[in-house]
Amino acid sequence: MFRFFSSFLFFPFFFIYGGVENYLETISFPVVPRSLTSANLVEKSAFVRQNFHPEYVQLAERSKSIIDQKEIEKKLADCLSFRFQTSGDLVVSLAREWQPLELNENFNIKLISCAPDELVSNSFVSFELWNQGTLFNKFSFPIRLSLMEEVYFAKTPLLRGVDAKKEFFFTRKVDTLKHHANSVPISTNLSSYEVNTNLRADAPLKWNFLSKVTLVKKGSVVDVFASGNGIYVTMKGVALEDGVEGSQVRVRNLSSDKEFHAKVLNSNSVKVYL
Repeated sequence: MFRFFSSFLFFPFFFIYGGVENYLETISFPVVPRSLTSANLVEKSAFVRQNFHPEYVQLAERSKSIIDQKEIEKKLADCLSFRFQTSGDLVVSLAREWQPLELNENFNIKLISCAPDELVSNSFVSFELWNQGTLFNKFSFPIRLSLMEEVYFAKTPLLRGVDAKKEFFFTRKVDTLKHHANSVPISTNLSSYEVNTNLRADAPLKWNFLSKVTLVKKGSVVDVFASGNGIYVTMKGVALEDGVEGSQVRVRNLSSDKEFHAKVLNSNSVKVYL
């Protein structure tokens, strides 16, 4: 009895397995064209939106473009700005004509050398062009540089010895590598400086026109802050010499008469590290 039912149960499965392929048709997959373009991509795709534009299709093969002089100058400016950590806008101009090249759009440029190795108005650079991870060629070019920065200009005539207050100046964007070299950028905190020469109105403020204000004067009593190794101490001392902000001055402890050097913080306080 058991053999009869077991044979009856398994019989339909063998019957189904043996006849399924007779009811299926062969599935044919379309051959994908070797050269894929936006036109045949739209034609073959079954999921194209009504507002689909073929020109926005990104093809697998990277498109090439003509690399002109303007593009090379922009890339060199980026490389030199990173190398010298410039604060303004660096502009590079090739001093010799550039022959346009056909390269991949995402080509790379590698700066090899810059002579002299500093930002000056005229320089000479050597660099490499890399195309899709492969060295394309090496180049050497004389270049002209401009560094456009916002700097201070005097609003009105200023006399020697006045504090260099920010309200005495306006700002203008100029080339600090040529006629306005050594000009003071607007990122500078002027609070600890004074003008050491007479300035006419509309004159650029340059570093050699400034002197640091003497904050601590010889013989003045100052607060001394001492810290280090978890210790924090305050005391009174007398300055034995003049000092500007950030400078080191000799100080004598009023209690112990011990002398030491301390860093000037402001007009009435200094700091020493234990």
